[in-house]
Amino acid sequence: MTQMETVYALERAMSAEIARFEAYVAAQRSFIAAIKARDWTALQTAIGVQDDISRSIADEEAKRAEAFELLRAQTGCDAGGIYRVALLVSEPERSQLTDLYRRLKLAAMRAKFENASAGDYAAGNRDLLRAVLEELFPEKKHRMYGKSGRAVQPDLDALLLNTAL
Repeated sequence: MTQMETVYALERAMSAEIARFEAYVAAQRSFIAAIKARDWTALQTAIGVQDDISRSIADEEAKRAEAFELLRAQTGCDAGGIYRVALLVSEPERSQLTDLYRRLKLAAMRAKFENASAGDYAAGNRDLLRAVLEELFPEKKHRMYGKSGRAVQPDLDALLLNTAL
């Protein structure tokens, strides 16, 4: 495989990976919509779609890494990332490689932000539900109450146990 063929293979792999990340972001949004709507069948479907897309992202990433390592070997660049290797490629392809790499990083960041958003939404709901349940059923959390009837924090004194019992 010539160097230009390797560059084109790397460009195809990066473009495919960007498309997969964009599909993942769309699937993540449908996942969040299913959670908000409490549509459990849609949630299950969204989880399956995300799983499939995640596997395809991993496949495309492997292709991209293989093409990049081959290009690195062909250019003779021992160390460095895509920008250092791109410097050793002719100009029109160099700009395309660096542009695709920036787009790939942005797509990956969008996917990361969507995941964080879903995690924050779920954590907020979990904390709200936990607080409501603790107020409704305080005895379930083994809390101690003072004379006023309000929950108090137990002192952190040493506890002595009789091990003979």
